[in-house]
Amino acid sequence: MVRVEEEVSVIAAFLGNSRLRPLRFRWSNRQINVKDVTYEWITSKGAGRLMHFSVTDGATLYELSFNTGSINWVLEGVEAGI
Repeated sequence: MVRVEEEVSVIAAFLGNSRLRPLRFRWSNRQINVKDVTYEWITSKGAGRLMHFSVTDGATLYELSFNTGSINWVLEGVEAGI
């Protein structure tokens, strides 16, 4: 996976039980539609939490993270050709 670590704009849905699901995001002037969330996990960062999502558009795997303290999204990495 190639590390990117860039802030991105994300459209997400808040589901029941405090669950969050990214639906699409904008990166490098492209809109990427999330076809599937393949894995989710949570880590701590200072007093806040990072919610991580491994997502795919059907061709590429992306890692997104959502910082619950700063309320921002970061594209952590990209792996093409899955």
